[in-house]
Amino acid sequence: MASDQTADLRRARVLVVDDDLACRILAAMLLEQAGYAPTAVATVARAFDRIDHESTDLVLTDLLLPVESGLDLLLGLRERRSHTPVIVMTGSDDDELIARALELGATAVLRKPYSSGWLEGAVGEALGNLPAAA
Repeated sequence: MASDQTADLRRARVLVVDDDLACRILAAMLLEQAGYAPTAVATVARAFDRIDHESTDLVLTDLLLPVESGLDLLLGLRERRSHTPVIVMTGSDDDELIARALELGATAVLRKPYSSGWLEGAVGEALGNLPAAA
């Protein structure tokens, strides 16, 4: 019976949004190694394109992005009445900006640079019981 339950499990799909290519690749690599199924994009517009057309279990976004910010992403998800958890990453020390992200529904905030353990812990906690790997 346990094997039947295991067969029903799927890898959690995590959308990574970061304009910095190195950060985007690193986050996706760490998530892949932890057993998640990451997709990475550079802009909020591309993030919404993915969210609107593909199932997403969690969004991991940089707070400070060109054109539209992580706050815009949080606002857009709220407008869509999405319950998708969002973890915000930032290298900023602006506590008001971080507080605003939390007010808009961010599940957690990771300060850059973050460790793989912090990333895995935050993602696991945000997803609750959804498994990392099937």
